[in-house]
Parts: sequence; structure tokens; C-alpha cells
Amino acid sequence: MKALTLALLFSLPVAHVTPQKPVPEPSLQTAAHRSNGGRWYLAATGHAIYCYGPVMIVPDSNGDLEKVATFCRDGSAVVPLMESPSVPKPEEPQQREGKAPAQSRPNAPPM
Repeated sequence: MKALTLALLFSLPVAHVTPQKPVPEPSLQTAAHRSNGGRWYLAATGHAIYCYGPVMIVPDSNGDLEKVATFCRDGSAVVPLMESPSVPKPEEPQQREGKAPAQSRPNAPPM
């Protein structure tokens, strides 16, 4: 009887099921930004990063404000950006009060 039971168990087909990994789907918000294209930025770490979202100014852990790029290709939602040195604005020429700037006369005869 035991031999008959063992023969019956070994004759049954065994299905080998391998688990399949789920395919990650991009979020709707990131997918919408990808259709619009993106831009390269210089991250605070010194690396170039491609982001699809807008650049925002947010408070950091110290309470200071920092520029961040949003919705980046590497999957990051927010990446701090390296600050570019501020370019000084050109100064306007200063005029003295009450006096007009001296104008030269072209081809004036000497006196």
C-alpha cells in the first residue's frame, strides 16, 4: 500500500512557477514632465543632472533658502543645485547735479 501511494505521488506533474518581477511604472506626474523635455543642471554634489520639473527655492534644514531642481531622471523628486556666482549689474554713469555732461564739438576750428 505504501509503495502504491509513493508511486502515485511521484507520477503527479509538478509545476515549476518562477515569480516574475513587477515592471515599475513611472508616476503620472513624472511621465507628464518627460513629454515636455527637460534641462541639464549642476547639482550641489558637482554632478550634472537632467530634470523635467521647475526650479524652486525651498528652505533647507538650517532655515536658509536653496535652489532645487524637481523631478529628475535618476528618480529623485528634489535635487539641491549648486549656486552660480552672482553677476554684478553694470552701473549707470553718474551725472553731476545741475551740470550737463560735456559734449565735444566734432571738427571745431581751433581758436
